[in-house]
Amino acid sequence: MEFCNLGFKDPFLLSSAPPTKDADQIIRAAKIGWAGAVTKTVAMFGVKHPRPRLGKIITTYNGGINIGMENIELISDMDVKRWCEREIPSIKKSVPPDFRLILSIMAGPNPDEWGELAHMVEAAGADMIEMNVSCPHGMPERRMGALIGQDAELTAEVIRGCKKGTSLPVMVKVTPNVTDIVPIAEAAVKAGVDAISGINTVLGLIGVDVETGKPMPTTEPEHYSPYGGYSGPAVRPVGLRVIAQIAKAFPQVPLSAMGGVEDWRSAVEYMMVGARTVQVCTAVMWHGFGIIREMMKDLTNFMERKGYKSIEDFVGCALPYLVPFEKLTLEPAYKAEVDPALCTGCAKCIVACRDGGYLAINIVKGVALIDKTKCDGCGLCTLICPESAIKFIKT
Repeated sequence: MEFCNLGFKDPFLLSSAPPTKDADQIIRAAKIGWAGAVTKTVAMFGVKHPRPRLGKIITTYNGGINIGMENIELISDMDVKRWCEREIPSIKKSVPPDFRLILSIMAGPNPDEWGELAHMVEAAGADMIEMNVSCPHGMPERRMGALIGQDAELTAEVIRGCKKGTSLPVMVKVTPNVTDIVPIAEAAVKAGVDAISGINTVLGLIGVDVETGKPMPTTEPEHYSPYGGYSGPAVRPVGLRVIAQIAKAFPQVPLSAMGGVEDWRSAVEYMMVGARTVQVCTAVMWHGFGIIREMMKDLTNFMERKGYKSIEDFVGCALPYLVPFEKLTLEPAYKAEVDPALCTGCAKCIVACRDGGYLAINIVKGVALIDKTKCDGCGLCTLICPESAIKFIKT
């Protein structure tokens, strides 16, 4: 497949994060099967990180499944000189020839600094550049990251500066922490960006330890914590919305998506709203580089089952069905119906409909029964049913 005039063996990339923090990590990932990697963000300087710096959210039910993670980690602890002299050459020497190395770079509002960084990493052997104008924590205080990406004019200025310093394809990574992403994307497109990636993490506060009253993750020794970058499956709805909005507004611009990608299905969701490559981070941190094998196998099986010859056959296929609310058809009504062969009489739908719906369900002879005169067709019962025993029929 092709992305920004570069050949990629498949759509799966590692996103800019701890799994791409150095040459050793990236080389190992490349040999396991990843098509490419976006390095941990590189600047003129390296940084130091707080410890510990990760927090999680788990579900109360179903045994405590991880649904999200927050980090208060910053960019690479190695400066651009180290990356250009050691890491990039080592990677290029050791990875398969079809592996694509994308350098994530970051600078402040000075466009010339972006151009200088771009020139340096191109000379060292990068295949492509991703501009990080979207880190939500730590870096904005240094007039970097989301401070730039939340300002359309600044975004355009630094893109133009970056493009002056390189002949490589330039991709800008956008932030979800804005009211409307389209004006930011429009500024980037007008500035000549070659591709757009998103989303970066969502600014958040992962939680508070109710026993100590300290925010999480709690660093040592002061027990302080800032707001951080939230990632994982729980942010996927935000990522899908952002990618879809950009794809509908600028269908000619190549998009690389990330944000809660955990398997082949979530990757395909992003492709169906316009992405051509998909980047993975949190799932790798939780489950390891080896998840690429299952993702590729399952994607291949899906495409064979559906008769797709390439991802282009389904990229953007969901976009025509995303419409303004006023275009939704409110009639005819649909009502819920229970399949008695599947219903176990657990009564979860009854509790949900009673307290969050329309009191339209009762148990009759051990099976849920819908009162069609009360059912509103809201869909709550289908979300709650553990046996998928409820469907909708047109009335």
